[in-house]
Amino acid sequence: MKIIISAILFIFCHHSFSQSYFVLESGITLSVDVNGYVYDLGHYTPLSRMTAKGGQFLVEDTNILVTVDSQGVLYRKYEIMPKHFISKGMNYFIDEMGSLFTIDQNGVVHLSEQNSEVQGAKKFGGNFFITDKNEIIVIDPSGALINQIVEGIEVDDVLLIGGQYFMTNRGVLYTLSRDGKIVSANLERVGPITKKGGNYLIDSYGHLYTISQDGSLKLPSLPLTLKVSSISKLGSNYFIDTEGKLYTIDMDGQVWERWIDYDLKTVKVTSL
Repeated sequence: MKIIISAILFIFCHHSFSQSYFVLESGITLSVDVNGYVYDLGHYTPLSRMTAKGGQFLVEDTNILVTVDSQGVLYRKYEIMPKHFISKGMNYFIDEMGSLFTIDQNGVVHLSEQNSEVQGAKKFGGNFFITDKNEIIVIDPSGALINQIVEGIEVDDVLLIGGQYFMTNRGVLYTLSRDGKIVSANLERVGPITKKGGNYLIDSYGHLYTISQDGSLKLPSLPLTLKVSSISKLGSNYFIDTEGKLYTIDMDGQVWERWIDYDLKTVKVTSL
């Protein structure tokens, strides 16, 4: 039985990307679903055995893979994992042989060996990477690859990359939807990015922007208790402030404060 913290579970949610976890100093591991609800499922992660992490997964001792599905359920499985990653995102990782591992919305891993797109990958985001052919490869909720080319963007023009967005050297922000659509947000006055999350960012003006599942950039209403300047620990779809208060971002880009019984000042591992 799940323990649902500060929310009612949306059982029939089938959306993807912003699903994550965090690990306390004690090893207690809590998960966050796409609606921004937090769960204590009784999972424990020995911090000394962690060898890798991403937005939707972590690895223990190179042979135990822990993934999170869209409903916040954690799965532990024995896998033959690569000893070294050349890069990783939030729902994928690439080994030194150029094999691509993607993770779908159900927490299932898919392997693509000798992938031509991976061989040309140069810059890496949360659910996408950019190749030397200026292609933007998006990993969709099923773990499949979607190839996109945005006119006028060269890979070397991309200056900053976050989970679900990137910014060019001309200061133009682009966001990604869950199904691979790329949206230009150049009409918004977004300043230089100072803090990068999965489906949110903070700019130099102190504004907190979020990205919804359809790729829309939002300047959401914030809880009265939140001071953007106090945000200290960033995750895929959540952040924690210096006082240990937890805030999550749902798939529609809304920000919520969540209350749990643990001291979140002791969080040691976040999902970025």
